Amino acid sequence: MTGAHPTDADQATCEPLVAPFAGWVVHPDWADRVISRAYDNLSPVQRQALVSSNPYSYMNVTRSRDDVFDNADLSLEDLVAQGAAALTRLLNTRAFVPTGRPALYLYRLTHKQGTQTGVVCTVPVKGFDDGRIRIHENVHDERADLLTAHLQGVGATSSPVAMAVRSTTELYNHLYDITSASPADLEFGSTAVRHQIWTVPDDRTESLVAAFDNQVLYVTDGHHRSAAAVRAMAAEPNNTALARTLAVVFPDEQLHVQAFHRLAVDQNDRSAEDCLAALDDVVEVKSVFSSMQARPQHRGVAGLYLGGSWHQMDLPPAVGNAAVNGLDVERLRRSILDPVLGADELGVPGAVEYLPASLGFDELARRCDAEKRVGFALHPMTVRELMAVADESGLMPPKSSFFAPKPRSGVFLRVLGRGATAHLSAS
Repeated sequence: MTGAHPTDADQATCEPLVAPFAGWVVHPDWADRVISRAYDNLSPVQRQALVSSNPYSYMNVTRSRDDVFDNADLSLEDLVAQGAAALTRLLNTRAFVPTGRPALYLYRLTHKQGTQTGVVCTVPVKGFDDGRIRIHENVHDERADLLTAHLQGVGATSSPVAMAVRSTTELYNHLYDITSASPADLEFGSTAVRHQIWTVPDDRTESLVAAFDNQVLYVTDGHHRSAAAVRAMAAEPNNTALARTLAVVFPDEQLHVQAFHRLAVDQNDRSAEDCLAALDDVVEVKSVFSSMQARPQHRGVAGLYLGGSWHQMDLPPAVGNAAVNGLDVERLRRSILDPVLGADELGVPGAVEYLPASLGFDELARRCDAEKRVGFALHPMTVRELMAVADESGLMPPKSSFFAPKPRSGVFLRVLGRGATAHLSAS
């Protein structure tokens, strides 16, 4: 998923960076039951409760082993089969309606931090190799393999890869003109986050597509979905349905980044006291009285939860001058997680788990206590820091940034004409 950056001449001969698609849209009467929160926004326990209580939630289609009770013997094929059965159930109930024509959509999220409006479209999978779409995170093969199998066996996708593009006046003008011209076609959500969907009029589609000419897209959320799209196309290079993938592209200035906290297992199996002493040999660890005092207020500082107590510590200095090396997640990985705890998050499955900041410090402490983990609370990075890493073709550790709020699954359905959708035309 890396490659040379394109020149203007290269881009001029490429297929469009963003393009409309003839997808399906959830029927308004089914929206409350089908539309589901983003996978990473929910803990495994919350996902289990959701799929067991609501058979029509789109979460049933995209479940992982963590979302299934008594999952010890559950194979990849079993998961895909369950996902295909869940999608068939939704199609049989006519929860999704085919649009019958290619279209772009605008997706607006309104929340306490402001408003962000993105363009729902398809983007070329080749863009990950030719530099038009840039990534910034490593991925876990197990998760990417599951999502690849999902594309191949379930036969549809409904969770768009979220991306950023450098803000331009032209793009802002398009977004304003379209959303102000008519009411939204679909609205859902809560007072905390309101979601609105507009269909882009036919007479505005071409000019909106052209607004992305010579632009670069940056994946902000969905690196595993991106990797799955690349792997699926590599396995079937002549399958035109796999040549593009579902995405939503937001102006970078509208996005908000939260931290992804780390929950690590000390591979040396030391007591809390011995583990704390080992950490204190590398960095200065200060005891504090509460999670509020442990909360990092700026870069270079991390909260530490260990053995039922909160601490704060300064992270070791960066090693190297690359943009990725200066990030807190990389400083933590290089100097603490791997050398002190033996928790190589790139090489030891399950050694490090991730918790979005939105779930709170109490949840971090609860999981650390329950799973005998060491918790590290981090300060969030900025969107421009993320883009700088991507521009250098650098790769952060998995789950380095958490964008919130997120677009939801189960709003759009892009049909691939296989698996549960083998009887349908690909969109």
